[in-house]
Amino acid sequence: MRTIGEWIRLNHRRYPTREAIVDSVSRLTFAELAERAWSLGRGLRDAGVRAGGNVGVLAGNSAFNAEAFFGVAAAGGTYVAYNWRWAPAELAAGIKETGAKILLVEEGLVPNAEEALEILGRTEEDLPRLVRQGSEVDTLRTGSGPLEDVTTLDSPLCIIYTGGSTGTPKGVVISHRAAAANAFNEMYDCKMGARPEERGLIVTPLFHSAALLCWLVPHFIGGATSVIAEKFNEELIVDLVGRERITNTFLIPNMMRRLMENGVFAERAIQTHLKAVHTGAGLLRMPDKQLFTELLPDAELYFRYGLTEAGPMVTRLKPEDMLDPAVDGSIGTEYLLVEAQLQDPFGEPVGPGELGEICVKGPSVMTGYYGRPDATAEAFRGGWLHTGDLAVQDERGYYFFRDRLKEMIKTGGENVYSAEIEQALYLHPAVLEAAVVGVPDPRWDEEVRAVVVLRNGLKANGEELSTFLRSHLAGYKIPKQIVFMGADQLPRSAAGKLVKSTLKTNLGWGA
Repeated sequence: MRTIGEWIRLNHRRYPTREAIVDSVSRLTFAELAERAWSLGRGLRDAGVRAGGNVGVLAGNSAFNAEAFFGVAAAGGTYVAYNWRWAPAELAAGIKETGAKILLVEEGLVPNAEEALEILGRTEEDLPRLVRQGSEVDTLRTGSGPLEDVTTLDSPLCIIYTGGSTGTPKGVVISHRAAAANAFNEMYDCKMGARPEERGLIVTPLFHSAALLCWLVPHFIGGATSVIAEKFNEELIVDLVGRERITNTFLIPNMMRRLMENGVFAERAIQTHLKAVHTGAGLLRMPDKQLFTELLPDAELYFRYGLTEAGPMVTRLKPEDMLDPAVDGSIGTEYLLVEAQLQDPFGEPVGPGELGEICVKGPSVMTGYYGRPDATAEAFRGGWLHTGDLAVQDERGYYFFRDRLKEMIKTGGENVYSAEIEQALYLHPAVLEAAVVGVPDPRWDEEVRAVVVLRNGLKANGEELSTFLRSHLAGYKIPKQIVFMGADQLPRSAAGKLVKSTLKTNLGWGA
């Protein structure tokens, strides 16, 4: 394995004229990206960044953000990815927690950063230096040529904040070793960036691990091209896939369903160039997989499960398994360098078919939560990373996700798993999206309720869906109430995941 700094040096020599990064305004070859990373890294060192020092980055999906990542890595610092969707007070808290002395800020986000620093200035005397995209960043750059790598494989590479769907976001520390191991997992198991002709489209936010560690880093290490989309937009996807000859991308399931629903996958550009679609962070059932295969018969479909703390990938379902009814609903089997195990509440492994918490070991796992030793100790128990996710495993080793441990519904003395009910709802032809939650109930402890989004032009009511569910589930799992909403009414995190706590609040069902 090598550090990211070493990969910058190697790829500068190996692929000098090959495109590394493309966005709406920039095209950088591997040689150009390396030179810009070295000059920025040298400037950061001159500004006081030492090995392991935190450098905050507030940027959207752009070549500027990618440059910042590689520049901080070249300096030997730690790239801290701040969520540009945070409110100023949240950003101020993140800056304070990580103690970044320098902030690299994209032009359009400067007001956010300035407001956050104004909030910090009321209580803090030593504020970080704000370096704005444009002339200020250009002035910071200095010198040319390779920069001595001062990191080791165990040095921190980046801090990525969790989505915070079950509490306050925590900064996850990922080492150079972890990032490289995850990249090798992707390249071996999912062909990610493993071929020089690969051109990957990054649609999800770079401040999350899927875009940064599963697309940008593997493509960079493999000498492949990363094309960065500013945002998810159907017309933009078609344009970029055609113009940039995109071969692969990652889309969360609701993005995939939107593209299929709106006929995007039938576009000639998509049909011609797109050879692989990867999905995860949600549910994808047989009707969606069958429709995808009909629309893009020459493209491979991968489903993957992971979490930021795991670096992030844990399991994947490969294309050859997609239409196998025996593993419909499965999150697949573990990646090459990942060891997963289902454990009971006492840390003992459970047998096939028994429910357990997904626990993970391997070189891609996080170092810990930044500045939170208690939370780190809680996450690592018995030498395993405890994910808080519940699953069962069949005799062949395939994992089937059941629920978040904290979201399991207890009703009438029975455990109900929201994912199981959601998976059953997705089998109904009219259901585009579904969310199942538990709502406090004085008689049953919790009552099962569901929110459903219907496909365009199709109709269904609560009675019809309840009857449909009874052919798949026990009676106590059937939602007592089904509410219908539009797709744009569902609250989502920056990564596109449905935020159930906000959904319950919006509906007056409690947090």
